[in-house]
Amino acid sequence: MKLAFMSSVYPKMTLTELLAVGEQYGYEGIEFRPEWEHGHGIELAASAAQRKEIAKVLADGPLEGCALSPGVKFCSPDPEQRDAQFESLCKYVQLAADVGIGRIRIFGDPLPNDGRRAACYTHQAEYLARAAAEAGQAGVTLVLETHANFRAFDAGEMLYRTGYPPALRINWHLDHCLGHGEDVDEAYRHVKGRVSHVHFSFPKEDPGTGHIKRQAELLLGEGYDGFFSVELINPDDPQAVMANHAEGWKKLRRTLGI
Repeated sequence: MKLAFMSSVYPKMTLTELLAVGEQYGYEGIEFRPEWEHGHGIELAASAAQRKEIAKVLADGPLEGCALSPGVKFCSPDPEQRDAQFESLCKYVQLAADVGIGRIRIFGDPLPNDGRRAACYTHQAEYLARAAAEAGQAGVTLVLETHANFRAFDAGEMLYRTGYPPALRINWHLDHCLGHGEDVDEAYRHVKGRVSHVHFSFPKEDPGTGHIKRQAELLLGEGYDGFFSVELINPDDPQAVMANHAEGWKKLRRTLGI
């Protein structure tokens, strides 16, 4: 398991600055949030020449570009909106392939909490299956995030309905599962063997323990070797965020004996 952070910790930093600060604190990966005018430049508007340069910087750099995380989702009841989101995702797949980033985070929320849920499952599964086929051809994996009321149960159901395509996996953000009534072990039963990325943040009072420790134990038991990526948006003290999570990660690894 490896430690990463999202560009939202340092939204104004350039790509080279992000790589440098990540190396300084001992991180192994960096996740890029496009669409929010961050300073890294990994956006759909990047030219072919810019994409080639970004790919070289990432390939030669000290951290892996572990994920590209746009806000694409297929939960709208409007097919025109879903079509537009599909077109956008296909562009992100090409961007990720061009710059050498192997994962794209996508959303499945919000889900309706009434009789419309079954229909939402159905049309999401249709688009996700198509999107996974596009991504797989480009050598990119889509990671569907447990986010807001899209629980681990829903993520597992979605993969079942799409037929478990190899290019569609799960980004297990545990905090959202806990916030919607799933405990760690319950959530894990729905995503077991399907997780390819993790979003997290340590509690300030006791980093490296608690729910994240149990999550890491479960994933370690199945041989998970992907990233735990720190997702905090525009923190007041990014240096403290980076340092505290690096120290908490070391504590967690010691606790787990790895």
